Amino acid sequence: MVTAVVVTVNDHGTFTYFREMANRAERIGLRETWNLTQFGARQIRESHERTSKKFERTISSGIKAKKLKKATYGIIIPKAGIFLDRMGPHWVALKKGRTITRWAKVRFKGKLPRAIKVHAHPFVTAGYQKMLNRLNITANRIANGIVG
Repeated sequence: MVTAVVVTVNDHGTFTYFREMANRAERIGLRETWNLTQFGARQIRESHERTSKKFERTISSGIKAKKLKKATYGIIIPKAGIFLDRMGPHWVALKKGRTITRWAKVRFKGKLPRAIKVHAHPFVTAGYQKMLNRLNITANRIANGIVG
């Protein structure tokens, strides 16, 4: 299942930053925007693989760049990926058939506890930051090409 994410921000400075980023993205052109979106999806996917190892490949394979409508691109992240990125610490019972139980068997190698405490694996921010850095590099490269 794929879910679109809507971010609501109540900070005027952040609105200004995103508006500026959108303006820069408009100026760099459609082809460069698509390339940047693909780069961002790849960086978020790689960031997820670094934090979550081999047990959550379904999330990793669901992170994709997609054309949303004419001249608009986005990065699709499965709902489970958003939950994994933003969940608070909590206890999970180790029941038969769960992926986390398989992970715990590998991790503890002996007697399994009844439950373990889990925490978020923030991977979206790291990949997104790399995409923003690439946006600045691309915008400057194109601006220098236009001016120079």
